[in-house]
Amino acid sequence: MFRSRPLDDVIEEIASLQQKIFFFTDFSLTIDLAYTKELFRRMRKLKKKFVCGGNVDVLAEDEDLLRLSHEAGCIEWISGFETFSQESLNSAHKQTNLVQDYTRAVKKIHKYRMAVFGTFVLGFDEDAPDVFQTMRTNIGTLGIDAVNFALLTPYPGTPLYNRLEKEGRILTKDWSKYNRKNVVFEPKNMTKEELEKGFQNVTRYFSTIPSMGYRTVRSLSFGLYPFIATFAGNLAQYMKT
Repeated sequence: MFRSRPLDDVIEEIASLQQKIFFFTDFSLTIDLAYTKELFRRMRKLKKKFVCGGNVDVLAEDEDLLRLSHEAGCIEWISGFETFSQESLNSAHKQTNLVQDYTRAVKKIHKYRMAVFGTFVLGFDEDAPDVFQTMRTNIGTLGIDAVNFALLTPYPGTPLYNRLEKEGRILTKDWSKYNRKNVVFEPKNMTKEELEKGFQNVTRYFSTIPSMGYRTVRSLSFGLYPFIATFAGNLAQYMKT
């Protein structure tokens, strides 16, 4: 069930924050657009800077939302692009993502001088060994400012876990390994070792000093605060490797 807090309460809490920059941990800001747009309108007077998250389909289409978010102080949008395979997105029932929207979403966010933090997942059944090169090529083409990678993780109680257990593909029930960094199931179109190595390689590729430096310096064109957000996002990814 989706519930919203009264806008007056949200504005009061944001106004009480001592720091200039804050982060919306609620990634549902593109679900109720009327609510979010009114929130952004009210936030303009607060003179804060913030990072928030939203779905690709909305970010690709709703320029009014992007304009209002920029005016409210947004410096970076985080979005789960997940994969460049529409087949994988469809099988995962990720209805908010169309690969054809990715470029438009990034360009429109950049148009309003905000950075883009993209998250991606590896290990879908449709992923073959060439998926890692596909990630490297397409992410570079999109011009995303910071990236994060995770392995597909079938959490207990989810339809994915139930399906993989039924297929005999769950490799461990050591729940401490269900952290999106370990391969805990048998992949369909590559070996467990291939997925592990490919995940490590693509993560390292985007976490090198030259790669991060290029993306971070490029974000200076959006202004100081988007640059700070991009630097922080890239640094966090670097610390994970």
